[in-house]
Amino acid sequence: MLESVEWLREFIVNYPALQYGVVFLGAAFGGEVAVISLSFLAAQGFFPLPTFFIVSFIGTFSSDMLWFLLGRTKVVAWLITHRYAHGTISLLTDTIGKVSRGSHFLALVMAKMMVGTRVILIMYTAKTSLPFRKFVAYDAVAVVIWLLVVIPIGYISGLGFSYLSNIFENLYASIGFLLLFIGAIVMFQLWLKRKFTDEAS
Repeated sequence: MLESVEWLREFIVNYPALQYGVVFLGAAFGGEVAVISLSFLAAQGFFPLPTFFIVSFIGTFSSDMLWFLLGRTKVVAWLITHRYAHGTISLLTDTIGKVSRGSHFLALVMAKMMVGTRVILIMYTAKTSLPFRKFVAYDAVAVVIWLLVVIPIGYISGLGFSYLSNIFENLYASIGFLLLFIGAIVMFQLWLKRKFTDEAS
């Protein structure tokens, strides 16, 4: 995590014209780790927060549209039903389906809050009767909710990093704070995933 933050920081310092391209691609394909890392840098003043939020939304939303459309292709349909992937995908989709009680909107929100389920669920949703127009509306709201949860995590971590660095003048204390904060979030996501899986089984 720290290595990715440092790499992003150096890249943005050296190529400032590409900074929003990095935000777009990070939000589109990097998931929680990229958005948290970039929002950490936003707290350091590398991006204005409102612009960062908008670009992150566009990146995440665009990638979701891409995964949804790919989910309607024959290749992805074969991958979803393949014997090596079918069991895992069925477990995830059945779990989220039961907890969300068949609501596509709740399923999309929940999938974004759990590690490693977003792309799978979007591709699976593409095989259901959910119209593309409704998916766009549901996903737009789900992306906003997800960003309102994820961005503050990285942003507050970035503020805490700067605050502790100024107080202790010790980089290790700041790094410890950041690792503790991120570790707590990851543990919460894994607990949430396990809880829903146990309830559905």
